[in-house]
Parts: sequence; C-alpha cells; structure tokens
Amino acid sequence: MRLLTILFLLAFIACGHPDEGNTSDPRELTKDPTVSSYLNEFEGRGAVSDQSEMPSPASSLKSFEVARDLELDLVLSEPDVVQPVEVNFDHLGRLWVVQYSQYPYPEGLEITGVDNHLRMQFDGKPMPPPEGIKGADKITLYEDTDGDGIYDEARDVITGLNIATGITWGRGKVWVLNPPYLLAYPDTNGDAIPDGDPEVHIDGFGLEDTHAVANSLRWGPDGWLYGAQGSTTTANINTAVSKNISFEGQAIWRYHPQTRVFEIFAEGGGNTFHVEFDLQGRIYSGTNGVTRGQYYKQGAYYGKNWGKHGALTNPYAFGYLPDMQL
Repeated sequence: MRLLTILFLLAFIACGHPDEGNTSDPRELTKDPTVSSYLNEFEGRGAVSDQSEMPSPASSLKSFEVARDLELDLVLSEPDVVQPVEVNFDHLGRLWVVQYSQYPYPEGLEITGVDNHLRMQFDGKPMPPPEGIKGADKITLYEDTDGDGIYDEARDVITGLNIATGITWGRGKVWVLNPPYLLAYPDTNGDAIPDGDPEVHIDGFGLEDTHAVANSLRWGPDGWLYGAQGSTTTANINTAVSKNISFEGQAIWRYHPQTRVFEIFAEGGGNTFHVEFDLQGRIYSGTNGVTRGQYYKQGAYYGKNWGKHGALTNPYAFGYLPDMQL
C-alpha cells in the first residue's frame, strides 16, 4: 500500500549552483586586499567556484532511492524554475516558490570584511522594497491547470527582491521574508496579486551568511507566523512593539501580526532551514548535519557549535536537548 506520494520540485538550489544567479566573485566585490587574499584561499572549493556539469531532470530523478511505500514524481524542473530555496502550497493546490537567483551576495552592497567562518560584513544594509536597489530574487506562483500533476502555468507575483527566503499568505496579505525584513504585501481580494507596496513588519535579520539567513514562513495553529534562522548569522529584531531582541545563530522564532510581538520560540540546532508542523502542532526543522535534526519545543535549547554560532540568550541554560535519533 502506498502511504504517500511526494511531489518533487527538481532544480538546483542556491547552495549547490550559484552560477544560475549572481555570479559575482566576492574578491571583486571588496576593495580590501586582506579580504580578497583571504577569499583566495577558497579557490576551487565550495559553492563559490563549483562549475560541475548539471545532470538532466530525468536522470536526476532516476538517481534517487525511494522507499517502497513512497512515490517520487517530477512536477517542475529547470528552466521553468531556477534556484528554488523555499516552496509552499496554498489551499487551492497552487505552488508558491521563492527563486533565490540573487544568491550569494545582496545587490548594491560592498563586502568590507569576512571572518574565519566566512561571515561577511557589508558597508550597509539594503532598503526595503520599493526603495533601494532591486535584486534578482522573485516569488513565482505555479498552477496545474489540467490536473495531470504537472505545473504548467507560472506567474511571477513579486520581482526585484534582494535575498528572499520565505513566502506565505493570510490575513489579507502576501508575507515575504526578505532579510533583514519581514514584508507584508496587501492582497485584500485574495487573487495573489499585491495591491500595493509592502509594509515592513520586522527589521533586523542578519545577512552575514546567505546560506544561513532567516528563512521559511509557516502559520502555526496558534495564529502566530513562524520562521527559522540559520547558524552563522545574527539578529537584532525590531517591530512596532518588540525592540532590540538580539540572538546569535540558529533559532525558531515567531511573530504575531496583530500584536506585533516577536519571540524566540527555541534556540540551537544545526543550520536551521525550513519550518514544518505535524498534525499535532509539533514543530520540526531541517539541518545540514549528520543527524535527523530537531523537534523543537517551546522555550527549549539545543546544541550549537558554540565558538562559531555564539552563546544562548539565556546564560542560565546549563544544558540542551539532543537531536532526534536516526
């Protein structure tokens, strides 16, 4: 008996192939010879210079080993989608995708420094839309118009974003996570077309490592909007109510759009990317480590690479919970 059919979005995401997006060499983005010399040490390693040949969608699909009670279907592939970093389904079965083509460097900023963990420092921060320099990221809505399981119609809903990592909708708005900002585009009639410029609800997510910026947006069963932050970035969050909430590294956070309150839900974990709820309302996120990741409990603390990712916000947290077992 087949328990589940996985809809597989096949493309080459940001952390693997930046050649589809912003191809700028970081050594060309800084005038500091010390920084350029440091980045030279990474020549030929990692995503900065990876030019390996990309396999076809069909051959990639065949390379997966799938459990006997699962099915893996190709529903969308390049060139119809490029560098998807976040996907979200709505109640109509439409697929919202954040295409992360601006990765790895924000448009319009100059690198002024880099530390030994490859965290970048910039000469400023981008302005929120519609001000400032436009980036290459965009939000695209895909639909399966004939019911054959393949997304055959696409519409770019929001373009010109500059390091965008999350998308959801609700309360008459399209919500976009575009660090350092959480943006809310008005959509009063629910047609998935923004009615005007966005409102900034949150300011302060860090940009030091675009592999690890704040990401993913999910509504919780409690009416709060949940998101994640990765490992090698910092945050100093400000909303209309919550001021100067600072934390380093990975966390699950939540925001209440009506009260404008921001909270850290749980701290620690791997390079925390994605947020998902199960049928009991429990929260899970991914990790780039060798474990299954974390099941996040409210107020809980999880392990970190302390020297790299910083201390917990609570100095009296004398322990932390382990990852889920394999």
